[in-house]
Amino acid sequence: MMAGLGPLLASLAAMDVAAFTRRLKRNVILYALALIFLLTAYALGVAALAIQLGSLWGMPIALLVVAGGALVLALIMYLWVVMENRAEARRKREAAASSSSKALMVTAAISALPVIMKSRPLLLASAAAGLGFLLTRNMGSTDRGHAREPAE
Repeated sequence: MMAGLGPLLASLAAMDVAAFTRRLKRNVILYALALIFLLTAYALGVAALAIQLGSLWGMPIALLVVAGGALVLALIMYLWVVMENRAEARRKREAAASSSSKALMVTAAISALPVIMKSRPLLLASAAAGLGFLLTRNMGSTDRGHAREPAE
């Protein structure tokens, strides 16, 4: 247990903690200033849009249009996040199912191994089947994404 912690503790001790904290503080301050300027630009852009639309349609209508636009953008972003979360959950389920089926196949192969090892014909047949599988798999991977030319 302690032997596994040795390299981790050595790398932690070798890390310059003072330089790390200086860099972290500098980055936090610079990102905070950038965020303040970004929010200021956003607020002034929305205000300019409201003033421009207000000169065309009147202020109440312009403010309603700007608020509606912000609401539509927020709804689009929310739906995008929901769809991404569902896709990620589906990928996780598929990966879990794939890994469980692989584990089941490995378990079945290991449990059948003693029977195959005792029988010489089964050993030869399984070796031939394994080689055939590997050859077909490798041959299939060389053609991916390339169109075959027609024979003349």
